[in-house]
Amino acid sequence: MKKILLVIIVLIGVYFLLPEHVQMGLKHNFADVDDYKIFPYHTIKRSTHPEPWKISETYNKKAPSKELLDFFKDRKTCAFLVIKDGKIAYEYYAEQYDKETISGSFSMAKTITALLIGKLLEEGKIKSLDDDVKKYVPQLTQIPEGKLTIRNVLTMSADMDWDESYWNIFSLTAESYYGNDLDKLMGKLKLRNDGQQGKRFEYQSCCTQILGYIIKNLTNRSLAENAGEVLWQPLGAESDAVWSTDKHGMEKSFCCVNATARDFARLGQMVLQKGRWDSVQVIDSSYISLMTTADIFLKDAKGYTCDWYGCQSWMIDYKNHHVPYFRGILGQFIFVIPDANTVIVRIGKKIKRDPNDPKMQNDDIRNYIEAGLQVM
Repeated sequence: MKKILLVIIVLIGVYFLLPEHVQMGLKHNFADVDDYKIFPYHTIKRSTHPEPWKISETYNKKAPSKELLDFFKDRKTCAFLVIKDGKIAYEYYAEQYDKETISGSFSMAKTITALLIGKLLEEGKIKSLDDDVKKYVPQLTQIPEGKLTIRNVLTMSADMDWDESYWNIFSLTAESYYGNDLDKLMGKLKLRNDGQQGKRFEYQSCCTQILGYIIKNLTNRSLAENAGEVLWQPLGAESDAVWSTDKHGMEKSFCCVNATARDFARLGQMVLQKGRWDSVQVIDSSYISLMTTADIFLKDAKGYTCDWYGCQSWMIDYKNHHVPYFRGILGQFIFVIPDANTVIVRIGKKIKRDPNDPKMQNDDIRNYIEAGLQVM
């Protein structure tokens, strides 16, 4: 018993000597859709003129197949929403969720961050996407001037010395999520010296965090305030959302916007309408087109042409539909299907991953699109 007690004391001592983000990673094991409860956050305030969704005359009269509904349950789907012709055609909730429950977006926040970059470009606060990042983010102390552009980080072609590891709690990725000092993390970022900036696609969350710093530094306001003014307000969002931050109030721009499925759907509808909402051009249409056009001028590490990613946005072709989409690690999706005038939102706690697929796509993604098409 004395030996066991000694081992326990030693382990406790070692735990408290670990960096804080490692302690957090060990304590919480893996990211969860309700992690906004364990982090500080800023509120994205709902619209002062909330605009409830119109309900389709065929609302919930047609459901996905039993096979797909069983698939929903197996993947712990919390919310599934289909917007057809600007109206809710189908709505599904489970796992104690309802239309007012907020949930984590994970990397869908990357696309939201990119939308805010588009607004700054439209307003002239960003002169060009080919501008030097160091002009806007002096926190990047180890990045030389003239080596990295906004376009590089926007298209995930920055070629940072960064391993996008979700399983290694000692990685910079884990530090960015569980850590509490993003300024310090920015000071650690370095470029690889292989001359692949702007040439090679590699998904790296630090790229979006850099975009977040550009937004905050240019506006002198939080990302949540920017999202509230630029997106939530004109889109008529009905509920407050929250954006997780570090201890200094810097949002984790690569992840961590938490909102209702209905309000997430507004983002998809705005993209579907080429940046418009009602009579308001929220984001310039040419920028929406840029975001949702594949970066085929890039290749990945295996030499595949990057036809699945644009500017912080994903793309997939399914049954003759070209579908841009927002994406989060546990199967958070906003699918935009222009030729069907449809938006599909899926929020949930589980997804099957296929690390061997060069496009990072699998049948789970196709199943959610199929389910949406079935209820139209």
